[in-house]
Amino acid sequence: MSAQPSTSDISFVNRTHSLCDTRSPCAGDRRRRELEVVRSGLDAMTVATDFYQLAEHEILWDDVTEHLDEAEFLFELWEAALDAPNYTLAEVAAGPERRLLAHIDGLQVGGPAVAERLLFPTVENPGSYYGKVVAAALACQHPERVLKVLVGAADEEQRRGIIKALELSDDASLNARVVQVLDSSRGGVGCAALLEVLARRRAPVGSWVGHLLGGDDPGAALAAARLVRYCSDRQVLEGLAPLAQSDDAGLRFAAVETALIRQVPGAWESAVYWAFIPVESPFRRDAMVWVALLGDAAAQQHLLGLVDSPEHRADALWALGFSGRVSAVDRCIELLGDDEIAPLAAEVVCAIAGLSTEDDRFWRAPPPPDGEGQTLPRLQDDDLNRDLIPTAEAGLQIPEPEPTARWWQERRPGFEPSLRYIGGRALTGRVLVDALWRAPMRRRHNLALELGLRTGGTVMVGTRALSGPQQAQLAELAELEAIDFQRGMTLR
Repeated sequence: MSAQPSTSDISFVNRTHSLCDTRSPCAGDRRRRELEVVRSGLDAMTVATDFYQLAEHEILWDDVTEHLDEAEFLFELWEAALDAPNYTLAEVAAGPERRLLAHIDGLQVGGPAVAERLLFPTVENPGSYYGKVVAAALACQHPERVLKVLVGAADEEQRRGIIKALELSDDASLNARVVQVLDSSRGGVGCAALLEVLARRRAPVGSWVGHLLGGDDPGAALAAARLVRYCSDRQVLEGLAPLAQSDDAGLRFAAVETALIRQVPGAWESAVYWAFIPVESPFRRDAMVWVALLGDAAAQQHLLGLVDSPEHRADALWALGFSGRVSAVDRCIELLGDDEIAPLAAEVVCAIAGLSTEDDRFWRAPPPPDGEGQTLPRLQDDDLNRDLIPTAEAGLQIPEPEPTARWWQERRPGFEPSLRYIGGRALTGRVLVDALWRAPMRRRHNLALELGLRTGGTVMVGTRALSGPQQAQLAELAELEAIDFQRGMTLR
């Protein structure tokens, strides 16, 4: 007896025909034959192999082009949502990501005709916009051809788009293909781009990556410094030390962070140095987060002192939200009356103590959007180059100081000052994993970083991946209770 077709199988056939010109005399017969095959028990992708070779004259090209334009727009929304304070993983999956993937699906069902006429030319065109390259490369089902374009791509936006698409690809064989192409590459930006793909895909690598750390190509060295966090060879990891002294701030940052993750001796001292150096630090904000995640109470108290510095206040508040300390909440309660930094201070209270962002008692009504009630500017007066997607901080809520202070006063006796907390719960492995499911998207990257730091790089959650792989990875995480998330390192 044949298996019953799924709704998604029949929907797949229907979506293909949404791209097909129904004026074609064969269109009706084609759809009837395809549905008969699906109903006989074959899945939609099997049917696609036999039937979905649509000729160009059968495709509604305006609809296909609209799929690509919408996918570009939704990719930009999806990427912005990854750093938003008002999205969770489930909300991203059900919102912009679901819509994005629907349009990618709409491009794929067009088959080779759409790939050859629209997708590959978009990927291969150095003038294509980043988001459009990502969408087109995601919809392409020929990774070898996309990799070939990447190796020769001289345009930075084109290269970034291809790298991002390959990062998001669910092709299980892609890592091996990238390594194969890397073996035959001749260095330069192509080599660096391939290494970046492997790093973003969190691909385990062997000792072969070590020689790239000390090479003459700074781009390849930077990508290799990120990639070796997925290498367990201690001799290779020792090659990070010279890079941590590099004049290139980006290379120095990557080397120190990788060394921290892999628990290389001296990495913690470097983190402390860049967090608290009195002169300008190129990555002080990140270094302060490292101290918040790994430092003991005294180290985190030192962070608290930077809140009094106007120059460092915003970055210190961001870092303190990951410290988990009661003392950080106490200090932030005092700052809720300062309109300039109140949203950042309230974010710390939510992150550590568990103040609800859904309870209207604690939050002011949001101000009207900029320009509401105003007429549109004249075209010649409008800034067409401005970023229309708001910053992550712009999405933070404005707290009501007095109700929030009373709430904390009532609950503070239940918190032990010597412990670290997330969302009002003492920090353990289980609590951290739960936070990765439920925390605001913009906070998840550093929560995942702590998981990597505490496990020596053995558990690295890709918080910029699509939600499906993330959810699968979180569901498979082993019990982490044996890891001590309360232990901290001293400033020395």
